[in-house]
Amino acid sequence: MICILDLGTSKISSILVKDEDANPEVLAFSSIETSGIKTGAIINIGLISEDISKSINELENKSGEKIKDIVVSFSGEQISSIGSTGSAIIRQKEVTARDVQSALNMSSTLKVPNDKTLLFVTPNEYNIDGQPGIAEPIGMNGVRLEARTHLIYCSQNMKENISKCVEELNDLRIQKFYFNQLGAAQSVLTQDQRDLGVCLLDIGAGTTDLTIYKGGSIRFSKVFPYAGDFITETIATSLKITSIQAEEIKKKYGCATLDSDSEDTLRIKGTNGNKEIEISRKALSEVIEKSLTRIISHCANCVEDNGMLNYMPTGYVLTGGTANLEGVQKLGEDVTKTNFEIGLPKVDIPHKSEHLKKPQFSPIIGMIKFCALEKKKQFTFNQSRGIIGRMLEWFRSEFGT
Repeated sequence: MICILDLGTSKISSILVKDEDANPEVLAFSSIETSGIKTGAIINIGLISEDISKSINELENKSGEKIKDIVVSFSGEQISSIGSTGSAIIRQKEVTARDVQSALNMSSTLKVPNDKTLLFVTPNEYNIDGQPGIAEPIGMNGVRLEARTHLIYCSQNMKENISKCVEELNDLRIQKFYFNQLGAAQSVLTQDQRDLGVCLLDIGAGTTDLTIYKGGSIRFSKVFPYAGDFITETIATSLKITSIQAEEIKKKYGCATLDSDSEDTLRIKGTNGNKEIEISRKALSEVIEKSLTRIISHCANCVEDNGMLNYMPTGYVLTGGTANLEGVQKLGEDVTKTNFEIGLPKVDIPHKSEHLKKPQFSPIIGMIKFCALEKKKQFTFNQSRGIIGRMLEWFRSEFGT
């Protein structure tokens, strides 16, 4: 059984899953609106701690299970990434799991700044004695092993603030921290897309997450501090309404591209007893189109500026809450001049959980499969070390030799 907690800018979602390795069964799901996070960063520890408690209590009440351990997935503008390399001498002529781990450890030690903490290391490929393009080096002969990796890390303060909310104030243990786009990719991308090359865009409430896959692994990632909330605030400012009203009409009537001949009028309830406000749907669409064009254009420019255009021949896949907007696929195609798809969760879950197959839940749904794959990978890694290797490791940890 596994419990996953996904911290978003507008909502905190949690899910409790049984048999995540084989046929996952969703025992309970919770999604609670929050205002204690801004662009992925916690701005109110007390409020977030309270919302986490509500979410976990809801899972426990629905499932009848007591939750002690959780996996936390999150995003935020304080998350960064960088490419790196690390090497190791192959101790016994044949590459072992220990050699691989040594090379991966060196790649992360060399590049992660002192005030940052590592979240995840993605091996892109291995090189043995100058032979590149090796996907699985264990068992191969050689003298020197090199690992080319993609490192994802965040600020130490960000991680400590999350730990304080989860562990200190809610008496829960965090098993792992993950960048939530690792889950989103498992949820919405096909293996062919990850192999051939694709750009995954997750436009949520507070952040836009850009991740490029090629050869089955992450080659580039970036987090931008503007997304759905930026669109909402632009609507509010342009149409002279409150942010709450702007968010409501964006979700209910929002369209990224609208027929120029449309003359529909929207009537919105006034605040504090004021009379209704009339707004042209065409005007609303124009504001959304302009704001969203700016976000997508910025992402496309980032891809080009970093020389990643040739890494993504299959184009873009958009997920996150903003993917629900009518006309967003056409706008994406018009802006990027390439293939632009909407990504919905593809992970197999029971029929009674079909309501979770929405773009805003892509990260947490995909994280079920991602965690299962990581668990399997760790088991395989431990097995490949062999009983002698595990005994030696235990001996060194116990006696410091």
